[in-house]
Amino acid sequence: MMNPPLVLAIAALLALATLSVAIRGQGSRPWVEADVPEGFSRFELAGYPEEAEILSNFLWRHYKSRRPAGSSYGLVLFNQEYQATSDLWLAGAVTGDGTPVQEAMGRTLLAVSIDDEGYVHTHQHFSHAHDRGWPFPLWTQPYGGPLGIAAGWHFQDDVPGWVAGYVNQWPAQAWKGQAAADAWEVSGAESAGVVDGRWRLTADAGNVTLTTPPGVSIDSFNSPFVQLRWSLGDMGAYGTPYLEWIRSRDRDFSSERRVYFDTPETWPVEPNQLMHSMARLDRHPLWEGSIERMRIVLPLRSAAEVGVDSFFTVYDTRHTINNPILILASRLYFGWTGDVGFLRQQINRLRLALRFQQTVMGGLEHSHIVVPWVGHDGRSGLEVGPDGAKTYHPGRGIGNNYWDLLPFGGHDLYATNQYHASLLALAELEEAIREHPEWDVPLGALSQSPSSLRAHAAEVRRVANDLFWDEEKGRFVGWIDMEGRRYDYGFTFVNLDAIWYGLASDEHARSILGWLDGERTIEGDDSVGEDIYHWRFGPRSTTKRNVEAYAFPWQAPESIPWGGQVQDGGAVLGFSFYDMWARNRVLGPDSAWKRLMAITEWERDVWTEGGYRAYYEGGIRGTTLQGGGTAGGLGIDFEFYETSMVPSILIYGLLGIEPQPDRLVIRPRLPQGLGELCVNPLRYHGAAVRIAASDEALEIETLEDPEEPLVFAVPAPHSGSDALTEITISSKGIRRLELR
Repeated sequence: MMNPPLVLAIAALLALATLSVAIRGQGSRPWVEADVPEGFSRFELAGYPEEAEILSNFLWRHYKSRRPAGSSYGLVLFNQEYQATSDLWLAGAVTGDGTPVQEAMGRTLLAVSIDDEGYVHTHQHFSHAHDRGWPFPLWTQPYGGPLGIAAGWHFQDDVPGWVAGYVNQWPAQAWKGQAAADAWEVSGAESAGVVDGRWRLTADAGNVTLTTPPGVSIDSFNSPFVQLRWSLGDMGAYGTPYLEWIRSRDRDFSSERRVYFDTPETWPVEPNQLMHSMARLDRHPLWEGSIERMRIVLPLRSAAEVGVDSFFTVYDTRHTINNPILILASRLYFGWTGDVGFLRQQINRLRLALRFQQTVMGGLEHSHIVVPWVGHDGRSGLEVGPDGAKTYHPGRGIGNNYWDLLPFGGHDLYATNQYHASLLALAELEEAIREHPEWDVPLGALSQSPSSLRAHAAEVRRVANDLFWDEEKGRFVGWIDMEGRRYDYGFTFVNLDAIWYGLASDEHARSILGWLDGERTIEGDDSVGEDIYHWRFGPRSTTKRNVEAYAFPWQAPESIPWGGQVQDGGAVLGFSFYDMWARNRVLGPDSAWKRLMAITEWERDVWTEGGYRAYYEGGIRGTTLQGGGTAGGLGIDFEFYETSMVPSILIYGLLGIEPQPDRLVIRPRLPQGLGELCVNPLRYHGAAVRIAASDEALEIETLEDPEEPLVFAVPAPHSGSDALTEITISSKGIRRLELR
């Protein structure tokens, strides 16, 4: 028999444990962030105070985790539209140095580089890939090694970046350090060897010729570019360097087989500063077959010291989506800020970016995007035969977008979605420029009429709904390769994008959501019905297992279980925004609200367990998180900046806010049971504005005097229709409009 004190002690411990669980699970509200700054945007949801608190803290948590340290955002291109969607309406949001996020984003968008052909740079981190593209694939990544396919030489013992993991495994090959320098042939200069991470050469005036080692051939298809990273002691002492080559049937080098390197876009400020020079070879008709040797010729006009960091072949890792992203993000920026100075500086850059999509990417010719780049024809870099045997195709399937393992390309719906949206976005800006001559924004040779842009967008929409739609499955395929094969792994993100960007017809949009809601089962899919939302916060990225359609470096997809990779049955939290937006647009606010409440319930559970990493630790819920250096099936934190978009469904969806160039449209559609929705405040044209909507009324409160009158387009009172009326607010105060 237990003694009474022990019984009492056990009872007390059990009571304490029960109380602890209650406090941790509810009373302590673990999702609350203690450092939300005064004036930062918050939500109020009548009848749902806890959900409002969860979403408000979600908003701050994910902004805080990625806010820029300085006065501008990073230039990485792929997430600029995501950040524009999530951040530009925020009030009280500043960067690490106190710059308002709106100002920071404006600086960033103006700083994005566009090359002479009109291509918008990707602005990715350091790598030995295409300087204007994605940081992989690399020359080192063909299956079984690069011999006879690609090549590179890195003139340092401690090679930086991802290639180091490859070249360090090949000790017998002279790919790095002094061994690499010794293997080359030099004419017109004296080699001083590898010193301080570069191959140093001294030369008098004349041509310095550096020739690749004998016996190292490359495949022209796998080498559409080469890159030379080098330096000079005297920056005024050289002509334009060039490359010449010998094919298997050639006896010697020839000026007929010559391509000049591009010169650096920005000259180094100091001598001996490293320059990156690329030579584009795929457009030369004699760059074909097996290339046996190459030589670099540096024409020097005076004596100089030359430093060579590296020379390597380069895959075309450019992205098809950069140009429309710049247009769409800039359109959002101007809509939220009304920054006419920005529009003056940016408009011709946007026009050039669109012309690139219309011409180089085939938009005008085909009424959809057809990717012309080498390695981007939509064919997979991996082929699996009926018996399971693999055939590897180096150079194929190179990524075109965010989904960097998937071989989008050829006839590309993902890129066509954004092309369609960018046409409409630029049409909107062009129209506003013409309607507001007081802005004095340039027109000129690059300008296109709004009507022609909209007419072309309508044709793109018609063609895409016909070409990419699968009647049997009732959804869009992702792409069609140049041999005519259609690729469909149940790409939820492609289909939801088609609704967000206005490309999907009304009938097709309803069919897409019927599929996601499990109203029908698609034969051959691995995820159907409720399992499509297996990860709770949003749909799987794909609903059919993919073990055969990938970029060529991804050589063993079957080694990762279904759902263990974001791009194969996993999910990205941020893209739940597009799911909810599509539901609100097609099925109505009740459907969007249901998903939002499911997300807040999941968020509550996550923070009750200690946060995202703790909740998924060790794969206890079926997978782990990708990001921050770890691999996994779910993209939620760290580099997944798009997560911040989720609460914006209250802005763009339920409040129906659309920042047009010269007015803010507010068209609320609230779900049943939500008495009132309020954002307190948001920032519009530099002013803090509180907006509250119910079924009966819309209230707009300007919390400060705006610098210029603010124009709002709101539902016409008592009209019972979708008609809008404009109101202008010039001072601090409250404006209430009765809707019924």
